Amino acid sequence: ADEAKRAEEERRTGVVTGQRLPSGSVPKIQVAAEASKQEGELAKVLADARALVAEYSTAPVAKRERRLINNNITVHVQQIAATRSQVEKKSVDIAQFLNGFQSGTIQRTFATLSLAKRVLTQCDSQVSKLNRFAFALAEVSVKVAVFDATFGQLLIALLHESCVLSVPKYYPFVQGRYASDDEYFKLMGYVAAEEQPAGLSVPKLETTDNFCRRIQGFMLFYGAYTQCDNSRHPHGINHAWAWASRLVNRVPPNRFSATALESFTKHAGFALWSAYGAQFGKILDVIAGEFLPTLEAKDDADSRPVVSRMRTYLNERRFLKPPEGRAMPNTDTSSNTRL
Repeated sequence: ADEAKRAEEERRTGVVTGQRLPSGSVPKIQVAAEASKQEGELAKVLADARALVAEYSTAPVAKRERRLINNNITVHVQQIAATRSQVEKKSVDIAQFLNGFQSGTIQRTFATLSLAKRVLTQCDSQVSKLNRFAFALAEVSVKVAVFDATFGQLLIALLHESCVLSVPKYYPFVQGRYASDDEYFKLMGYVAAEEQPAGLSVPKLETTDNFCRRIQGFMLFYGAYTQCDNSRHPHGINHAWAWASRLVNRVPPNRFSATALESFTKHAGFALWSAYGAQFGKILDVIAGEFLPTLEAKDDADSRPVVSRMRTYLNERRFLKPPEGRAMPNTDTSSNTRL
């Protein structure tokens, strides 16, 4: 009876309050079936785009043209600033730039793919340092995605590729399952460290602190992106709801998942509460009553800071207030600050 009651509650709210795996078993991948399906569909769009531009991307004859495309994209993205006027201007500028290439051509696909890559580069280099700029970057990205659906698909596909927790997906570490520790870390999304010791045949991977910082940047952007208020948004607040419920359903509490959750709710929590009210409150209850206590019980010193931030967010009910950066002024005399 208790199991039936819990199953009905999970069906109604979309929140799973416990994992029912055979005793002692550990899945190879922890991900909701719906999330995995969506990831696969978007990955195919990305693979098709890469296949289309593969020859063009390395052709010497197209080197100058590629450089011009990338230079234009870099300038446009770097000129995004946190004012409504600049968001509108750069959205139009980027849309017009893409429109300069005929739809379906190799050049248009190359430009769209390069733009998506550049946006995500900003998550790593800027958003993780200046969190509020995620909203300006997200607003422009949504407007471009409304104009060009392929850009929106490629953006999310590349986000999934760069940050598996944006799916959300998690690879549990089991001794002996992977050929080496590095194989596991690469699956999770670790990249080569910026500074490499001399004489290494295999690149040294980044530290876990740096990896978590990149998770933070990606998820701050993703939270800002899903909560953008646009009636034609191709990946809006319903996707934010799906992500949050899937993470507490399927991904175990650890430093990585907690970092993703804290960053995402920091920017999307207010919009989720505004849209779903008490239903979103049920997810917050699971976070407060199950997710965080499970992580706290592990007594992991490296996880304490993110647990503390999440507790503060919940205790102070910060999801009731718009996050910093969401409300942008129309113009700003200090708009020389760029992303």
